[in-house]
Amino acid sequence: MKAATLTAIALSLAALPAMAEDKVSLDLPEGTTEISASYDCGDFTLDARYINGGQIMLAELQWPDNHIIAAEVIAASGARYAAGPYVWWSKGDDGTLYDVTKGENDPGIACTGKS
Repeated sequence: MKAATLTAIALSLAALPAMAEDKVSLDLPEGTTEISASYDCGDFTLDARYINGGQIMLAELQWPDNHIIAAEVIAASGARYAAGPYVWWSKGDDGTLYDVTKGENDPGIACTGKS
């Protein structure tokens, strides 16, 4: 019994690299749009890909050492996306990146849209 369990565990662990992928696949409704944008955030560039499809509104955000997929949440104005400790709030061509672990008085990082 122990040998069979150990064999099953070994085979499962060996299969992990084959199961790991760099991409997520989503079934999105027809008419879904994607918009890409880059932002100058002072010390770094933030690249965003907005996926808008019916009730599905996502932002894939990448900046040095970070890659998140955030879901749109309620905002008084502009578009606000949240994932883990990060909130990305965009309005017009600009946006602000917040790390909520820094507290509600943290001003965030102001980012300006690149042309």
